[in-house]
Amino acid sequence: MKVVFLDDVSAKEKRGDIKEVSDGYARNYLLPKGLAMPATPSAIKAAKKITEERERKRARQQEEYVELARQMEGKELRFKAKASAKGTLHGSVTTADIADRLSKLMNAEIDKKKIELKNPLHTIGTHEVEIVLVKDAVAKILVIIEEETDQQE
Repeated sequence: MKVVFLDDVSAKEKRGDIKEVSDGYARNYLLPKGLAMPATPSAIKAAKKITEERERKRARQQEEYVELARQMEGKELRFKAKASAKGTLHGSVTTADIADRLSKLMNAEIDKKKIELKNPLHTIGTHEVEIVLVKDAVAKILVIIEEETDQQE
């Protein structure tokens, strides 16, 4: 049975998709739950509009990510942290710390999962970090960790 999906059912079955599914799956699960409807000519036309709108939205979002990555490229984030005499930090600078500081700097929400960091940063110095917003929107920033000095008068 050919159906038009009215809602996202799985990673492969998105709203607006037109797919051939087994009769039992359609009759016993998709149709009663309102997740799909039979693929009539009017339903197919509506599904194509939904799919086109989804593609336009995805393209718009891609452009926004590319522009944000361009603005981010080469930025420097400075962190102060307590360290040992050898330059090893008592704590670490994590993706969450970088995402928080970068979000404030760029005035946009940056997810910590977009920051490519194999391990948290544990040493003083300059570290190059990649931010992968989407496949074609990648920016490299510098994270500079300086030793925190206690100044008492």
